[in-house]
Amino acid sequence: MSLSERGEGDGLPAGVRFKQTERTGQATYHVYGGLSRRAALEFLRGAHVKNELVYTIVETPEGNFGRDLIYLFDEANGEPIELAERPRSQSPSPSGTRCAWCDFFVVPYRLPINDEMASSVSVHFTYDKLALLVKTGGGLRCGACSILQCAVCSGIDQTGGTAVATTCQVCGEGMAVHTAVGPVEHAVTPGGPDAEQTVTLPASPMGDELWGMAPLRLPWNIDVARFFGQRTLPYVWPEDARHTEYIGSGERAQALLRASWTNVFLHHPNPEVALGCLHSAPPDGMPALASLADLLASPTAEPRVKEEASRALWRLSDGLVGHTLNVLLSRGLITSGYDTHSVHQALGHLRTACPPSRCAWFEEQLVRSEDD
Repeated sequence: MSLSERGEGDGLPAGVRFKQTERTGQATYHVYGGLSRRAALEFLRGAHVKNELVYTIVETPEGNFGRDLIYLFDEANGEPIELAERPRSQSPSPSGTRCAWCDFFVVPYRLPINDEMASSVSVHFTYDKLALLVKTGGGLRCGACSILQCAVCSGIDQTGGTAVATTCQVCGEGMAVHTAVGPVEHAVTPGGPDAEQTVTLPASPMGDELWGMAPLRLPWNIDVARFFGQRTLPYVWPEDARHTEYIGSGERAQALLRASWTNVFLHHPNPEVALGCLHSAPPDGMPALASLADLLASPTAEPRVKEEASRALWRLSDGLVGHTLNVLLSRGLITSGYDTHSVHQALGHLRTACPPSRCAWFEEQLVRSEDD
């Protein structure tokens, strides 16, 4: 019996009762009531959600907790509690969209490439990057027998992404990342604070250890200068081992955290926070350039913020400016997903702020080919 068919009294554990099913847009929410956080989590561990955009929520006096395709999570802030287990079959059942071993939907890695390149491009992840597939519901497909394995059943979460994890468990051949061609949509950030004067920055489809790897809840008002004035900056996601292990400790860690928090504040929807970041900790190297491009191409950022972002970019070297322009103009195989109007507006701000001595160079960069 699927969750959508389960009703009140259908073998529910003690302390959990079915309340209702809600559908909002494309999402479906199966809502239950529970006596405690512990009872909710025990129930959710056995309430397998095998489809995208389906959520099982248990409301309790200690808060609401949920499960989706990938995680058990705290509904208040979207923070993951633990990776959801997947019961594995002893024999595979091949499918074009689901893992042959657990029958969970495998989310394809979105490959935002030019249409004319779609037939000739494949994705090759490093072993470190394969861990992303576990946290996004992705998986691998065998080129020999076409079997589809989710990242969990492939063992990536246990091996950290080794050659063994990328081997087909049916025929023994090598596997490649399961992909789909199409545009990557940028996550939408709320435009204002909630009742608690906070805002949740969503995860980014292209997120990494420095920015966008998971949702992040922040105050609406932040004194950015004071924040960066701290002797030791905090981790962005202190409970996430992937982030903390990548950042490490010592002086190098503080440099990475400065870049990471710069990325965070440049994506903050409060214009005063973004301006505070541009004044106190403007991007000064590669780790924050994509975020600067995001801000310049944002359809919601205020003109005064984009003007300051343009001035910040022109304080950088030609190499860093050129890299940012490549991101804005989607040069190369991977497109940025910005709409044309927003890019044109960004270029207008950059043209206005461009120092006279660099105007000719700027115009040359705009018309050069991708192979230059």
